Amino acid sequence: MSEEEGIEVKPMGAYGETILKIVLIPVIAALNYVTGAIVTLTRLPAFLDTWATSFGVIVAGLWVGALGGFLYNIIMALTLWGLPAWVWGFINVYIAIITWVFYRAGWVDIKKPVKLIAAGLITGFTNTFACTLVSVVAFGALPTAPSPFMTAVYAWALNATGNMVFASWMSSVAVELYDKTIALYIAAIVASALPKRFILTKSTS
Repeated sequence: MSEEEGIEVKPMGAYGETILKIVLIPVIAALNYVTGAIVTLTRLPAFLDTWATSFGVIVAGLWVGALGGFLYNIIMALTLWGLPAWVWGFINVYIAIITWVFYRAGWVDIKKPVKLIAAGLITGFTNTFACTLVSVVAFGALPTAPSPFMTAVYAWALNATGNMVFASWMSSVAVELYDKTIALYIAAIVASALPKRFILTKSTS
């Protein structure tokens, strides 16, 4: 028996943990989908559609978060973005991996805001290169989102340098730093609100 906030509860057990992990995969996809749909329809200068991926990693581990995130991108490609957009699923896999690294290091913790913000900024900056790679390989270095803000940054950088790859990277830089910091912070806040018995992974903090 374990004790949480003065109330004795039974451990979840291996079977319960397995069920939770399986259920979480479509839940992660659904949470990201709602966020992604709102951002797409409102054309906000952000993505914010990786927070549930990071949340899934915190709660149930790397592969649960990665699978839920990838499933989200498949669904978006089939509904709002168009089939070629399924390749953005690899970005969610990357976000799952780097979230796992920072979480295991004890940085994804709302009680450590400086480390959490640093983790978000590093995640966003490194993700600019992953986004640019996908843009160049899959879409010919076109802007990575229909956001007017990103499109404007892309046009400015392209006009200034004549380099489509650099322009694509700059359009990502303009958004990714704050976007991934906010998304990681949301994931940490939501995870911290769950009873500890539902957090199946452990950090070093």
